[in-house]
Amino acid sequence: MMSPRGLSTMGRTALAAALLMPLLLGGCTTTGTTPTSDNAQYGAAYNYLPVNDVPHDDQRPVLTTEQQEKLRKELAAVRDRQVPAAVKATAAKSAPASSSTSTVK
Repeated sequence: MMSPRGLSTMGRTALAAALLMPLLLGGCTTTGTTPTSDNAQYGAAYNYLPVNDVPHDDQRPVLTTEQQEKLRKELAAVRDRQVPAAVKATAAKSAPASSSTSTVK
């Protein structure tokens, strides 16, 4: 057998290809059958989302204009009650630090 130093460039390339081919193609081989522990999952039905299954119409009644206005007023009242509480909380946190330097009127 010849040593790699005695080969031409084309011969070296062919030798490298011949040696690397089993490594490259080794990942493509399969046994053709699945192990017995995996057969159970293939027999089960697939859990794909149904493509044509659309949700049913919402059966809840739509709010009337009066109900919407009442809800808007209630939400605004809750917001107005929360804003002063938040302002007082931030003022209480900053008051001890700034009370010696300035006076709030």
